[in-house]
Amino acid sequence: MTHPYTLGVIGTGHIAGLILRRLIDTRYYEPQRIIVSASRALAAHPLPVAVADDIRDVVRQSSRLLISVTPQKFREMSRGIEEAVTEEHLLISVMAGVHTDTVAARFPHIKARVVRTMPNLPFGLGFGVTGVCAGKHALPEDVESVRHLFNAGGVTVLIHDERLMDAVTAVAGSGPAYFYYFVEAMMAGGIAAGLPAQDAQTFAAYACMGAGAMLLEKGASPQELRQAVTSPNGTTEAAMRILTSGHVTEQVTQAVLAAFQRGQELGQKANAAQ
Repeated sequence: MTHPYTLGVIGTGHIAGLILRRLIDTRYYEPQRIIVSASRALAAHPLPVAVADDIRDVVRQSSRLLISVTPQKFREMSRGIEEAVTEEHLLISVMAGVHTDTVAARFPHIKARVVRTMPNLPFGLGFGVTGVCAGKHALPEDVESVRHLFNAGGVTVLIHDERLMDAVTAVAGSGPAYFYYFVEAMMAGGIAAGLPAQDAQTFAAYACMGAGAMLLEKGASPQELRQAVTSPNGTTEAAMRILTSGHVTEQVTQAVLAAFQRGQELGQKANAAQ
């Protein structure tokens, strides 16, 4: 069967909009190759793509289907498209916590090819990282196809054990919020030392962005790079003493684990409800 659209999207909230804009901006897909379901979010921030009022039309007219509804709405949504989904469809999920088996179980008449992903917000700027996990019936070429798509917004990491996708969410999905929190703290210190707020933000943001770039480019560990910056009895060592005495490492570790555990809880509820 020939499909007029390469990518169909159901659920056009914030993360789906981010993905679509990146795919269009990089010309990964021409807008005329994408069809999406109508939504209030799309009406507020329109995209130059085809829009369908009936989600079944999105399914019938596309070969790849990006599912980006909230986990709580997936069961109801899947009822509306169950008969339209065929074995020709590649189902790409960006739903947090929803297992590939749960998605596949909603389409019992086929061996649904499901690939689960967890992108993060920097995807929109090309600096994202996306965890990718294959469902039971996904083919190797399906996984490579999805990785290629999400590489348009950064890099992808293949996760072989789906149980670790909650850890991906805790580190990468929620990670930008940890970064912003730390930048806020750095800004507060700069302001307390006399810098104007805008200058403090610029210095803190670029320091963090440059540090991240060095971490990726040099291939060194964070510990090695930190030690290279920390001169004996210097300014950085004075700062490190405060962070160490405040048990910042332990606090951040516990924060990531709290996000991980909450992801597991949400996933258990979502999967039990299907």
